[in-house]
Amino acid sequence: MIKSWPHRTMPTLLVMLLLGVGIWYWFAPFAGSPHQADTGAGGGGTGIARGPVATVTVIALQRQRFEETLTAYGTTEATPGESQRFTVPYESRVRKVQVSPGQIVLADTPLMEIEPSHETRLQLDSAREERGTAGHQLDLIQERLQMNLATRQDLLQAKQHLRAAEIRVQSLEKRGTAHLTTLHATSPGIVSVIPVREGQIVSPGTPLLETIDENKIAVRLGIELEDMALLQTGQAVRLIPVHRPVSQSIEGHIRLIAQEVNLSTRLVDVLVAPGPHAGLLLNEYVRGEILVEARDTFVVSREAVVPTANGYLLYTVSDGSAKAHRVQLRLETDQQVEVQGDTLKEGQLVAVIGSSQLHNGMAVTVVSSP
Repeated sequence: MIKSWPHRTMPTLLVMLLLGVGIWYWFAPFAGSPHQADTGAGGGGTGIARGPVATVTVIALQRQRFEETLTAYGTTEATPGESQRFTVPYESRVRKVQVSPGQIVLADTPLMEIEPSHETRLQLDSAREERGTAGHQLDLIQERLQMNLATRQDLLQAKQHLRAAEIRVQSLEKRGTAHLTTLHATSPGIVSVIPVREGQIVSPGTPLLETIDENKIAVRLGIELEDMALLQTGQAVRLIPVHRPVSQSIEGHIRLIAQEVNLSTRLVDVLVAPGPHAGLLLNEYVRGEILVEARDTFVVSREAVVPTANGYLLYTVSDGSAKAHRVQLRLETDQQVEVQGDTLKEGQLVAVIGSSQLHNGMAVTVVSSP
């Protein structure tokens, strides 16, 4: 007798069939032959890779000259004690100024015309009058001596009086109080300061004009107080004129470090002496780069160094994998940093771009080297 399945049993069988097909479909991609698994583990076939592969750009590690500099700004001025100052030893009047500040002058160039003031002329006239009176007195004493109306002591005093009057007149005339005086440059240079104006009455010894040799221009830089410990006299400085379209650095050295704070700038003044033939202008705005420290060392770009919770790492690439090196940082600039580590060697390939995604032993692919 042929038995038939009950009608209600058919849906149950259909559900079981569909469930079996779904389970097979889910696990089939993960099943493979033993040969395929072994091939993948060996890395020579088309099996599954061991882990992610990073793409990096590398550069050869080399020693190079690395410098740490301190940047400061300032202006040029006449070197203290090196300018030539023009004065006259009597009260005078500025009749005519023939040059301007910043003007280049040659030797014997006329600079300024000076004439005696009214008071100085009165002094000279008084001295001349006194000399004349002393001469008349001497003649009178000599006549009275012949008549025995005077003594030789009187004659000696009269001669001394005349001599003193003559010396005073000669001194005033020798200093130029008797005529117009023209001041001339004694050597080539640059007019640095003219503190007087035409028509001004100036006292004896007052500076009328200053010139300076073009090779005697100094640079006064302003330094923060906390940076003073990094400086010392004789230290090398690179000077760059700020407002020139094309500026080459000028070598110089620190001549003087002030031991006080400038009340105007609240900075410490540092006087820098440029090298010969620097070509700087007076009152020119200058940037100074003071060399604090320099040595030959390993230098990499900032992006090559990976910061961690325990310090800094640098990755090198060898045989297709990355190796981590713990390093210390020393001198730094905006783009580069000095690194030191016991395992670093010259010629190692350092990962630059892509270093932040690496870990020790990670597989890497090098795409290019800058």
